Amino acid sequence: MTALDASLWNDFLAGNKQVFERIFLAHYDDLFRYGMRLTGDEELVKDCIQNLFQRLWQRRKALEAIAEIKPYLFAALRHHITDELRAQKRRSALQSDYPGEVELTVQHSPEDFLIAQQLTSEQQALLLGALQQLSNRHREALYLKFFDGLAYDRIAEVMELNQQSVRNLVHQAIKRLRQVLPYPLLLLLNGFFLNFLL
Repeated sequence: MTALDASLWNDFLAGNKQVFERIFLAHYDDLFRYGMRLTGDEELVKDCIQNLFQRLWQRRKALEAIAEIKPYLFAALRHHITDELRAQKRRSALQSDYPGEVELTVQHSPEDFLIAQQLTSEQQALLLGALQQLSNRHREALYLKFFDGLAYDRIAEVMELNQQSVRNLVHQAIKRLRQVLPYPLLLLLNGFFLNFLL
């Protein structure tokens, strides 16, 4: 898909509106799900995606060629959401005189878990509880790897980390899940994770 992505991106950079729309439509759902995991604010996510694509179109002549579109868009959306949350914090701080840190909180929904359809409601509750015990960075790395299907190098781009740090985050998250989940549920998840890790 890299060659196709590169070709589509180059056509977009050349000003092809149909290709731009194709890129938007092809990636909107994934971007929306990723944005919802980061913030949980549907309107904010929709606005950020819209603004992201408007900025891409306006600045296309200054953009460079890329190998893969999805990781590039994920990273750009992550930056855009972070910037918007910072702006909201500044506005809020001006009103309350309390500046706060901006932290993306990775949200999850049952639809994100392909395996969840096979789990009982008790098992789903255990899994969701275990995921909540992970840090936001660990959850984000897991989601990008197992649910968005990104390679470690692409996750590193999105999260602005080096590739080994991403591997460590995923490994630590899986290790933590193994510590807190009951054995039968681990057997189900091990098969799921092994499919992606091999």
